[in-house]
Amino acid sequence: MTITSLDDAAWDSPWRRRPVGEKVALSLGLVATALCTPAWPGTLFVSVAAAVAILAFARIRARVLWQAMCAPLVFLALGGVSVLVSVGTAQDPTAVWWHAGILSVGPVSARQAANLVAHGLAGTLALMILALTTPMVDLLTWMRRFRVPDSLLEIANLTYRLIFVLLDTVATAHEASRCRLGDAPIGRLNGFRRRWENTAALMGSVGIRAWSRANRLNDGLVNRGFEDSLLTLPVRRAGSWRFKAVTLLVIAGSWAACWPVAGRLWR
Repeated sequence: MTITSLDDAAWDSPWRRRPVGEKVALSLGLVATALCTPAWPGTLFVSVAAAVAILAFARIRARVLWQAMCAPLVFLALGGVSVLVSVGTAQDPTAVWWHAGILSVGPVSARQAANLVAHGLAGTLALMILALTTPMVDLLTWMRRFRVPDSLLEIANLTYRLIFVLLDTVATAHEASRCRLGDAPIGRLNGFRRRWENTAALMGSVGIRAWSRANRLNDGLVNRGFEDSLLTLPVRRAGSWRFKAVTLLVIAGSWAACWPVAGRLWR
């Protein structure tokens, strides 16, 4: 899964034609719900709502969603393990499930790790609603309405475009190296050592070519008289009261379902 796959999914999504503000409200509303409500049952409601919105209504393929979630799941797993294993001398060795020296695993750390993973998973799924349905160009154009400085938006836009330049350069250089049998052993160099040397050469080549293409991009903007911002005509999209009502209903329903537990915890 690459950033180009996320961008392609966002451009092809039927929700791409919806106003950006509606999708931002749904995504950030679910994120706030996932963070502020108890792990049970708040994160369950948020995860189900986000998955249904992505798969059923936005019609994103399950394979694309799974590929997009793979990297966050690895970070969530590492964070969960770091919380699960406590470091230090246990006060009561009989109150833990496992201990080895200063390391221990008990019900308290297990509950904290489960809450961490649940909150992270629900929040990530909520953010995927925006990432898989809204191209970056639409998001940056929408942010101009909130008086975000043009210089910040142009830096973000240029950085985003340069990511694709870098990916294209890496793919081209890697394909050229593979066609020249860059992984095959030659002379005293075995395949593993040669791959490392070719990787180092590839990184140097990619850096030089990406820098050159970035300079050409800058020269093109200067020759067009670019000074402060590169304005584009925003696309007018009609909002949907039904979408807004469903968004409010889902978020309010999640809070209402969690209120008995949340109220007991906050008192």
